[in-house]
Amino acid sequence: MEFEYYHNNDGDQFRYIQLPTILLEHEYFSGLSLESIVLYSMMLNRISLSFRNDWIDEHSRVYIYFTLEEVMRKLRCKSDKAMKLMAELDVDKGIGLIERKRQGLGKPTIVYVKNFMSIFRTQDYEKTEFKTTEKPNSGLRKNRSQDYGKSAPNYIDISEPDLRKNDMRSDTSLFGLFKNVILTQEDYEELSRTIVEDLDGLIDRLSAYMTSTGKTYKNHKATLLSWYLQDEKKYKKKSTVLNYGDYDKGEHL
Repeated sequence: MEFEYYHNNDGDQFRYIQLPTILLEHEYFSGLSLESIVLYSMMLNRISLSFRNDWIDEHSRVYIYFTLEEVMRKLRCKSDKAMKLMAELDVDKGIGLIERKRQGLGKPTIVYVKNFMSIFRTQDYEKTEFKTTEKPNSGLRKNRSQDYGKSAPNYIDISEPDLRKNDMRSDTSLFGLFKNVILTQEDYEELSRTIVEDLDGLIDRLSAYMTSTGKTYKNHKATLLSWYLQDEKKYKKKSTVLNYGDYDKGEHL
């Protein structure tokens, strides 16, 4: 079977893993294998989903679930290799990009994905030693059932084409009823400080409006602020909801 050529923007229809290039280019991460970098990037992509699922601990730290079986399936490797890759990223045996916390009782291990850029905020990051695990640790196999568990809760997956392709920011997420409102976590937090009444409701309205009309906007954060200001000006902070036609009269961003 022969693969076809791409034409025009055919490549934009697919979902992609966002892999931070600094993990490939900076010498501090030179001890990481390519597979462990790919695994970390997969985990990193789950942060926004976990936040929307409210998987946050008592210290406001977002966590994810990523079982050993899932590592084996996604990276197409056996258990020894999967455990080695996890250990390579782990805070105890590896570089420290992830931290695992056992829950016991057959529950899957909680995984904290750590910020890869935070190391550069300190003056002495070059002094930090990178612990490698060249050989699979036999002790890992003994603790497999406790460390990983048998299953993980279902994620809210995004099966539609990734609409973030035109947004150059690496930390964007998809919000709204139809998962087509593009915002960063910083965008969402800034909007929540301004739109304190019902930000999620406004996001859902924008999501539904774009889906029903086919209209697009260059900046969804600015669009949400514009809609909010229209509401505030016309109704003087009352909770009356505008119709789609009210927004259609203005110029689109």
